[in-house]
Amino acid sequence: MAGYLIAFAAFLIPFALSVTRLGRPGRVLVAGGLLALAWVAAMAAGGRNRVEGKGVVPLWCLAGLVGLLFAIWCGGVLLGMRIRRMRAR
Repeated sequence: MAGYLIAFAAFLIPFALSVTRLGRPGRVLVAGGLLALAWVAAMAAGGRNRVEGKGVVPLWCLAGLVGLLFAIWCGGVLLGMRIRRMRAR
């Protein structure tokens, strides 16, 4: 359930910033990229990539999940820009 909430927030935050014109699309994408890089760096430094009863999850798998969240973030920005353009017409 938490994964769905994280993905929903990763879409909704840039979508809302794009639709309301509070954030420029380039800056929102850069902020999301910096968040993603910081998250991967924190996971690499932390060393707590364990799942109960299953062992260690490889860092490449976790980095792929962060990349998927960044793709969802980018989708929120792009959809927000499209809706903003449609409302302007």
